[in-house]
Amino acid sequence: MFEESLIVQSAISAFNNAALAAPAFFWWAILMVPLFFVVYKYGNRILDMIGWRRDTLQTRIIKWTICLSLVWLVLFGGNYGVLRDAASVLPFVTAAVAFMGMCFIGFVTRDMKLPKFQDMSRRDKFKFIFLCAVVLGIIGLTDTHTWWGPILQIVAFVGGAWFGRRMKYNLRIVPFVAAFLFLFVTMILMQPEFFRYGQLGNLTILHLVGVLSVGLPIVDMVVLRNTRARGKIYNSAFVKLKWMVRCLIALSGVLFVMTESVPVFVGLLCLVGCLAWLKIVHAHNGDVPEHLANRLLMLALFCFGVITVMPVVSVLAILGWCAIPRGDFVREVRFLL
Repeated sequence: MFEESLIVQSAISAFNNAALAAPAFFWWAILMVPLFFVVYKYGNRILDMIGWRRDTLQTRIIKWTICLSLVWLVLFGGNYGVLRDAASVLPFVTAAVAFMGMCFIGFVTRDMKLPKFQDMSRRDKFKFIFLCAVVLGIIGLTDTHTWWGPILQIVAFVGGAWFGRRMKYNLRIVPFVAAFLFLFVTMILMQPEFFRYGQLGNLTILHLVGVLSVGLPIVDMVVLRNTRARGKIYNSAFVKLKWMVRCLIALSGVLFVMTESVPVFVGLLCLVGCLAWLKIVHAHNGDVPEHLANRLLMLALFCFGVITVMPVVSVLAILGWCAIPRGDFVREVRFLL
């Protein structure tokens, strides 16, 4: 009870104690409701005003989301005193997320020509070196709990950018952002106190619902984009399988609330994906809502912006939602349930 490490951890995490009873991200979202409403009400006018084309809007939103997520990763995390032990795998997961994000940035900017160092003037060389040192220094500060932490993060950022610029095959943006968001949310769930999301892993129902609000739409969106309606499962077998998977989902949900475990979270998402797959395979052509996958992607991006306290991402997701042809979202979602 009076062990020094526990006392120090509790003292360092004291700033986040209030999150147990009043999650900060939830109240930020409440305060942002007027902004979200205005953007939703006048979304099409805003798009016309800023000149963004609707056929490339989804790609633009994904680019902004990944760039802002990397900035968030560098500036928002970093309470190293609350790492539970020296063998934590969180630094490696953080480096993996940074590598993925920089791969994407390197890929989308690979046609951009960079200035050659040897062609720069002496003054420009000094500015370039100074800027690189500052950026790499800030990146290195994202992990200082061990001597190799800064090296790992710098290598992840620089290596990801280098690999992305030399990537020869075409990168599928939507599956990439789905994997990026899933890994990002899993990282937050692994050690929420590191990212100011909770204290020592003790999360409330709102915290858990916030994580699920990102993970569930991502899984359903991926299944919708990669499964064709076939009408192959007999109705009697489909009803039995559907209710069996529903019961497993309910049990997994209760277990996730009780344990806050990452493996249970992943298993729950897999079961939800299985239920969506059953629904789609059982359906006939034309029964699957046409724009549901895009709506689920924007919903996941909106909720991601909420739980990470990035209203810009949520606003971009609302604009993306406004650009999708109107439909009955509640009725469309019932199709997957």
